[in-house]
Amino acid sequence: MFDLLLTHATVISMDAERRVIQDGAVGVKDGKIAFVGSSKEVENAASAKTVDCADHVILPGFVDAHGHGGHSVFKSVVKDTSYWMPVMTHTYKNYLTDDFWYYEGRLSALERLRSGVTTGVCVLGSQPRCDDPIFALNNAKGYAEIGVRDIVCTGPCSLPWPHRFSRWENGKRVEKEVSFEQLLDSLETVIQELNHKNNDRTRAYVTPFGAVTSIEVSGPTGADRVIAPTEWDLYQAKEMRRIARKYNTRIHTDAFGGMVRLAAMDKENALLGPDVHLQHCTGLSMDEVLLLQKTDTHVSFAPGMRQVNTRTPVVELLELGVTVAVSTDGSMLSSSFDMFSAMKRAQAVHRVASHDDFYLPSEKVLEMATIDAAKCVGMENEVGSLEVGKKADIITIDLINPRLMPRFNIIDTIVANGSPSDVDMVIVDGEILLQDGKAQRVDERKVLLQAEEEAIETVKLAGLDKFAWPSVPQWGRTKLYPDEVRFDLEASRRDGNYY
Repeated sequence: MFDLLLTHATVISMDAERRVIQDGAVGVKDGKIAFVGSSKEVENAASAKTVDCADHVILPGFVDAHGHGGHSVFKSVVKDTSYWMPVMTHTYKNYLTDDFWYYEGRLSALERLRSGVTTGVCVLGSQPRCDDPIFALNNAKGYAEIGVRDIVCTGPCSLPWPHRFSRWENGKRVEKEVSFEQLLDSLETVIQELNHKNNDRTRAYVTPFGAVTSIEVSGPTGADRVIAPTEWDLYQAKEMRRIARKYNTRIHTDAFGGMVRLAAMDKENALLGPDVHLQHCTGLSMDEVLLLQKTDTHVSFAPGMRQVNTRTPVVELLELGVTVAVSTDGSMLSSSFDMFSAMKRAQAVHRVASHDDFYLPSEKVLEMATIDAAKCVGMENEVGSLEVGKKADIITIDLINPRLMPRFNIIDTIVANGSPSDVDMVIVDGEILLQDGKAQRVDERKVLLQAEEEAIETVKLAGLDKFAWPSVPQWGRTKLYPDEVRFDLEASRRDGNYY
């Protein structure tokens, strides 16, 4: 007897044979997939709950291999500015209450749920915030309430150490200096408290801000500066490896051109290998691509227009057999946690960058959002495909709308025209979390309004009013020129928290 039986759908299994089953069915028992095949085979099977999914596609839930916690609250605030990173880093380090992370976690998880994401990486802040465990614990609590599978990623932010952070105590900002060793203690607490908790829907990975610390941290570095890792590069890698081994967990970090070469020079603790996945990877040289292949290091990337000029070498990596996942990078106005949009952009951007309209067929892009992404985060034996014995993480897509009809080339149609609004049902561990497009565990309106209230208070605390409520409209202009200073960059530098 099944606990749940979904019937009469087009089942895109993403299994080893990549079966697409017309009039297919998926059966669930004890939170695991117990059957994948034709509806006829189970037409007389007993089930506690049977759902007729005619005119739907059944897919494994999307796996978002990289996204940021915090951004969802600020997506319509700090925009149209080259100061985005310093503004956000300063805000994350100084102006967030402990409760912020809980309300933001619920908002992010709800957006992912509605987008069909059943497993999502969550890096806390722009640079990871890990000076106290409470931030990760509260954010994970928010995710747990929604029910989405959560991979909490936190660790050291950028140099220098010791580093200054602020906590809000009794309504007052209290600045503290935190040593690298104190941060490591906090990181260990996060992993102890969260990894494989919440009925194993929560994982925790070791996440330094960059694979190495001595060169550019958010973009490629010229070859003339890529000489040798510093003592600090080696020390950070050693500690990241120590903690990951101690708790049998994985490592996730950013990397850009130059970093892979430097990391590989560390013969003992290089942050490379099958237990590591690197995000972004723009500007890699060909020798770095070959290093990723040699070490079986996985890669995730967030497709955007900047990839046209400084791209992740996705095609080269794939041709060499490197596992590559498409990711959202977080909830922002330009992207959001929408994996449908990420798949579309990945295909379009890399066709433009490669000057070839035939790269990244839709089938490959869908793999990069499901089974390849699951491998990227080390969960390919648990999620990412519809196979007997795997966790029952399933989504259904309603095809009865003009964008998805008629039903020719169904995978092309979903990748090119699919939208979060088409996601009708989301199931995690066999539990229905979204049905008929509505969240089942929470009052969505309450989640949204409480997140908005927290966002407004944070904007006021951080002095971001001019970003949130610009005083000069831009009607009739062909280029945006702000008429006011929006952020005191010099004050941020003096405060010791400039990015």
